[in-house]
Amino acid sequence: MNPVFALSPRSGCRRRRTEHRGVVLICTLVCLIVVSTLVITSVTSAVRAQRETRCRHQAIQTEWLLDAGIKRAISQMTADEKYEGEHWIPAFETTQFAKAAVEITVEPTTRSDSSANVVSVNVVATLARSVASPAMEIATRTQKSFTFQISKPTPHSPSINEE
Repeated sequence: MNPVFALSPRSGCRRRRTEHRGVVLICTLVCLIVVSTLVITSVTSAVRAQRETRCRHQAIQTEWLLDAGIKRAISQMTADEKYEGEHWIPAFETTQFAKAAVEITVEPTTRSDSSANVVSVNVVATLARSVASPAMEIATRTQKSFTFQISKPTPHSPSINEE
């Protein structure tokens, strides 16, 4: 037997240990990839949920702004029979929204079967979130509108209880 090619018992053990080290390394890398994928998926899901919640919150705020605009239109029409609408920017303290505006238009109805006292009221509420760049404002703006017809209210005379 040639001593150069002879395997000692130790050299066989080294080969097995080296093979086991390779298998352990591959298993560790596979586990690391699986864990990383789970973490990335969880973070992506959390970010998406936060965006959806923010959008729902802004949509609800826009609906409330629209309701306030409708109530303002009716109260202004009651106070002033010549009221034709306005561009209303409500005053409120918030750093969350950069722009809040309500556009109110009051026009006579064009239907022939309605009386001259019926008007069409269109209320458009716009709410924009504060953003770092102006290019992102379009993506963070919500707008809701509501159109209704109403008999033009007449200013009421104060009653005895009102002063």
